[in-house]
Amino acid sequence: MSRKLNVLLIDDDATTNFLHKRTLDRTQLTRNIQIAETVQEALNLLKSPGRAEQEKPELIFLDLNLPGLTGWDFIDEYKKIESGSNPPIIIILSASVNYDDEKKANGIAEVAEFRSKPLTIEMLNEIMDNYFSA
Repeated sequence: MSRKLNVLLIDDDATTNFLHKRTLDRTQLTRNIQIAETVQEALNLLKSPGRAEQEKPELIFLDLNLPGLTGWDFIDEYKKIESGSNPPIIIILSASVNYDDEKKANGIAEVAEFRSKPLTIEMLNEIMDNYFSA
C-alpha cells in the first residue's frame, strides 16, 4: 500500500478532525489532508477554479450532522459539481446510530460506505484494501 491519497475531512468538530488527521498521518497513506468544518467550506474547496487535478480529493470522510447544511445536503450539491472520470470515494463517518441514516446512505450511489466514528487504522486499512488496492 504505497499509494498516497489526497483526503478531505468534512466535520465541524475540531477534536474529531484532530484525531482523524492524526490517524491518517500515522498510516502514512496520505499525500494531503484538507479539513472543512462546513458543507459550504467543503464545496468551495472542491469547486476552487485553481485546483489542480493532483490536488483533488480521492477520499472524502463526511459527517452527517453539520451546522447549517448537513452531510446529506453536501451529497446533493456534490452531485451537481462532480463530473470527473475518477470521482472520490465518499465514506460517511458518523456518530449517528440511526439505522435510517445508514439505509439512506446505502441507497446513494455516490456514497461508498457508512461507518461509525471514530476513524481507526483498521478501518482505514479496510478502506484502502476495498477501494485503492491495485
